[in-house]
Amino acid sequence: MTKIKDTATAILKFEEAAAKHADATEQGDYKTANKNYAIIVKAVTFLKEHDEIQKLSELLSHSSDGVKGWAATYLLPLKEREAMKALEEIAKGSDIRSLAAETTISEWKKGNLKL
Repeated sequence: MTKIKDTATAILKFEEAAAKHADATEQGDYKTANKNYAIIVKAVTFLKEHDEIQKLSELLSHSSDGVKGWAATYLLPLKEREAMKALEEIAKGSDIRSLAAETTISEWKKGNLKL
């Protein structure tokens, strides 16, 4: 992956990688999921270093539950109410993404997530 140079690129890379990660996870393709997780982390790192992590808020209404879930997860420390609302919406489903959302909510409430 090329180096991220601006916030717009970081958001785009995050969005693309989160969608691909969700699809790969659903298909059981751990190699693709892991590759895209690494991109998610790079994008989040850039956003945090530039004090722009709150910009992930624009993804809380994304059509992909994978994108919405990853954005909500990283926004929990900053925008807990909005992030929890998005995760709770995803958790109503019956697929792997809903299980991930349920787990994220549970671990956040227990204080086990360090973002």
